[in-house]
Amino acid sequence: MTEFPEPRRGRPPLSDRRETRDRILDAALEVFSERGFDGATVRQIAAKVGVSDPALYAHFKSKQEIFETLLKQAGPDLLASSGVDLPSETTPAEIAIPKIFKSIVATWSTPRARAFASLVLRMGPDGLGDTLQNVSQQLRPVFSAWQERGELRDDIPVEVAIWQVIGPLAGLRIAYLHSSASKADIAHATMLAEAHLELIATTLSQSRNTK
Repeated sequence: MTEFPEPRRGRPPLSDRRETRDRILDAALEVFSERGFDGATVRQIAAKVGVSDPALYAHFKSKQEIFETLLKQAGPDLLASSGVDLPSETTPAEIAIPKIFKSIVATWSTPRARAFASLVLRMGPDGLGDTLQNVSQQLRPVFSAWQERGELRDDIPVEVAIWQVIGPLAGLRIAYLHSSASKADIAHATMLAEAHLELIATTLSQSRNTK
């Protein structure tokens, strides 16, 4: 008689857990987009994934944690998405700014990040404003460190320098890097972002003209 191995018990393999976690995040994006954060429920997200509520809670403690995870992966958490500890970077700002922010634009071009951008737009001006303020707060110590080391112009306030970098990038994200963006849209946004970053890095690092 043929003997069949007994089914494995215990926790599912790590690869399965990651797959379910990703499916939950993608489903949450859809539900948040359809109903808004306040109108969305864990039960709705679980139903879209095809899992029970307890199964979802095995991956995320709450709806808020799901949203915060999306925020880190696809939202304005620039330092995390770049993977570089900028305050301790020895690379000059003129080189670091294009390098880091090109990586961020590439992250923004992924499907989940583009879906998140569309969600932020549906949240209205307050949602977009909160996002940009979050970005500015994260970058302030980074730009301040560069300025203190003489790598950024000292005649431009740090807050203004940050806005000169992220303002146009935020505009590109809204205009081109949304959920329905085509390959041509993404390529055009990438080209414009690279040109902007090369220009702004040079401008911010130039010494102040003195008479």
